[in-house]
Amino acid sequence: MQHQSGAPLPSPPARVETSRLVLRPWTPAEAPLLKSAVDISVDHLRPWMPWAANAPFSIAETEEHVARLSTAFHAGDDFAYGVLSADESEVVGGSGLHPRIGRGGLEIGYWIRVDLTRRGYATEVARALTEAGLAVAGVDRVEIHCDPNNTPSRRIPERLGYRLVETRRADKFTPAGDPRDTLVFRISNGAQPPLTRKNAS
Repeated sequence: MQHQSGAPLPSPPARVETSRLVLRPWTPAEAPLLKSAVDISVDHLRPWMPWAANAPFSIAETEEHVARLSTAFHAGDDFAYGVLSADESEVVGGSGLHPRIGRGGLEIGYWIRVDLTRRGYATEVARALTEAGLAVAGVDRVEIHCDPNNTPSRRIPERLGYRLVETRRADKFTPAGDPRDTLVFRISNGAQPPLTRKNAS
């Protein structure tokens, strides 16, 4: 894993398991399942996810996307995880640990298939990747960035013990082209660990 500056750091684990989910790099077999998950979630994702602005994608585009994500993961450049059911037969969503916030930091992103929202999956994913990210040698902080208007998303870092450290004014644009703020939540090594699974909602 090469941060924006400095020497490479070890990569996060290629497989993370929770009580209900498996997080691992995408494989070609998931491309049809991923396309289906995105297709049914387009209206749900489009207000918040810039990449969803151009969805739905063809199966060929999805296969190419999966291949790029897998290559980047195994090269240590970026770490996108498929969020799968425990038996790995169903795509629940997607997530990632992204080394794009400077040396010693990883940023978590996540989305959940629309028909599986409000079941605690995003919190479960963020908790697991927070623990995995902070366990990587040389990583001193993990961040979650979100739109202030995305209330369900902003509740996740708050629930997991992250601190709101910055509000970046009009630093991004909505998919509709309007300027929007970004909330920056951070948890640092040595801080209170994320909530235990049995206590989280």
